[in-house]
Amino acid sequence: MRIFKSTLLLAAAMVMSWSAIAKETVVVAGATSKSGRAIVKSLLEQGYTVKAMVRDAAKAGDLGAGVQLVVADVTQPGTLKDAVKGADYMLSLIGAVPFGKDVPEAIDFHGVAALTDAAKAAGIKQFVHMTAIGSGSADPNVQLNKMFNMILMWKGKGEDYIRKSGMAWTIVRPGGLEDCEPGLTGLKVGHMDGAAPGRVCRADAGLVMIAAMGNKEYQSKTISIIKDQAAAVDGWRKEIAAIPKD
Repeated sequence: MRIFKSTLLLAAAMVMSWSAIAKETVVVAGATSKSGRAIVKSLLEQGYTVKAMVRDAAKAGDLGAGVQLVVADVTQPGTLKDAVKGADYMLSLIGAVPFGKDVPEAIDFHGVAALTDAAKAAGIKQFVHMTAIGSGSADPNVQLNKMFNMILMWKGKGEDYIRKSGMAWTIVRPGGLEDCEPGLTGLKVGHMDGAAPGRVCRADAGLVMIAAMGNKEYQSKTISIIKDQAAAVDGWRKEIAAIPKD
């Protein structure tokens, strides 16, 4: 009988824990990008409710069962209010696409600013934003700046806007992104660009962003990440907690 009661109590605790997670709603801005799709998949696997913010619903495809599509455009701030309404967290993966029609200043700075303002007005608990290693560089000779209208400079300005917003925030700067399954390799992490140049699985970058939600040890930090085959797979969790705040 004691074993039976203990089993029932354990099952009830698991249901309550799952319900608590499921009640949290996450808006993913940039959900149709490769990184966005990877992070939506991970959020669903962890039991979160997902609102996928997209510019064109017709291009969204199947993001997963239960995902709510919300159409909005960061270059049109008036469209953002309804998209972020009722959410607990914002995961932002927006960024101008190299060689596309997007303008870095409009997306990576003004768009990020508009999204931050909308999230703050909606009472979102935390803004977690992905940029890139090297963000903030105003050197016109840096390859990405040279190729794409000073994109790193504009990403840096977007970061600064988030830092000064008064919201709880975390900024994740991955190295070069590649497609692979999450959780299969360790990560090298650092403050700002402390992880050095390198590559990282986009799904692992997503896991870091998800881990930041509601975690005070990750807040007010700019975290750079690259893969590290020699590191323990989950070692980054404690290492990020030890990184200093900006």
